[in-house]
Amino acid sequence: MASRLPTPSLPLRGYLNPNDAVKLMVIAVFAVISLVLTVSFTEGAASEATFNELYAVIPHLYLIPIILLALWYPRRGLQITILLIAAILLLILYMYARGVIVDPLLTVLNSGMDIAIFVALALYAKDRTLVDSFLRNFFEQSGMEDSVKGMESGSSRAKVKFEGAFEEVIHALGSPDDEVREEAVRALGELNDPRAVDPLIQMLNDENRYIRREAAKSLGRIGDPRAIPPLINALKDDDRYGRDGAAEGLGDMGEKAVPALVERLFDEDWHVRMGAAVALRISGNKSAIEPLIRALEDDNRFVRREVTKSLGRIGDKRVVDPLIRALKDPDRSVRIRAAGALAKCQDDRVIQPLIEALNDEDSGVRLRVIRALEEIDDPRAVHALNNSLGDAQGSQGIKNGKFAEN
Repeated sequence: MASRLPTPSLPLRGYLNPNDAVKLMVIAVFAVISLVLTVSFTEGAASEATFNELYAVIPHLYLIPIILLALWYPRRGLQITILLIAAILLLILYMYARGVIVDPLLTVLNSGMDIAIFVALALYAKDRTLVDSFLRNFFEQSGMEDSVKGMESGSSRAKVKFEGAFEEVIHALGSPDDEVREEAVRALGELNDPRAVDPLIQMLNDENRYIRREAAKSLGRIGDPRAIPPLINALKDDDRYGRDGAAEGLGDMGEKAVPALVERLFDEDWHVRMGAAVALRISGNKSAIEPLIRALEDDNRFVRREVTKSLGRIGDKRVVDPLIRALKDPDRSVRIRAAGALAKCQDDRVIQPLIEALNDEDSGVRLRVIRALEEIDDPRAVHALNNSLGDAQGSQGIKNGKFAEN
């Protein structure tokens, strides 16, 4: 990894940031209030029955400090979760010491729900891109690509607070605080200043994967051709986040990056080939269709998956026959993507292959094919779907009949 930029005037790691001091104080106040109320409930319970009623409420008193911890310190999720579990165990031991026996199932349900809330919040605060990526893949697999478009149009990049302060942002790249560096690389992309290209290229070697990803995306926003070779190299990043950021950055470069990406579709490293396919999909350049068709024969299933999605997303009459062949791919995910892509081709050639794919051995593929045929809304597709439904009901009736006889 490349060394960080010097930061002579920044505080050393280990000194408490004033911002953090305030945050920790707020969390501590809520935690103390929750603890005091817990003890008050416990000591003030008139009977065991009354206490058992109150106990259902006690774990939820800690939700406010839990939520604040998740939002303010998402990168400490594991440590904080361990502390939460330890605190819950101590609370249970305290109850037993007082002679109060509580329902273990109730304890697990209450505490488990709170921990789940914390983990979900921490995940989203830590990496919204991961959550968006999961949802995007879910919608694509389900055939609800319109929802994906809604997510993409609704997600807006935060306005940067550093506008007009270029030197301050460059200086922040050397901060020992990961979050400060991440915000700085994102700010440089928003500022769209060509002077940021070299510093951002250097940040592609940062030790933090989220920072490497944001640096790559910022380079893509700026669109300077000098960033293309470093971004191509970043497709080999050891971490998925770094590779995804590099692919997105190259895709945002548009036409100027297409020749280099086409060449990398046949790189010896499958990560590079896969990243190139993703970047070409983002760029949407039709000149990449023929190379992508050739790449559909790649021996790596992950590459073929991304190539299939790219062909479907770019769209062209030339992709129909290759996507029909992809319906026979040994990888189920390739077949699912091929079915979804064919539904958007608006070509009569896709109907019969999709009808035949209703007999695919994989239920996930069959479900996606059914949705694809519904999207096409052709009489032949409707007839095939009705026949398929009738066959399924008939088979179920035979099974039920056999069971009845037995």
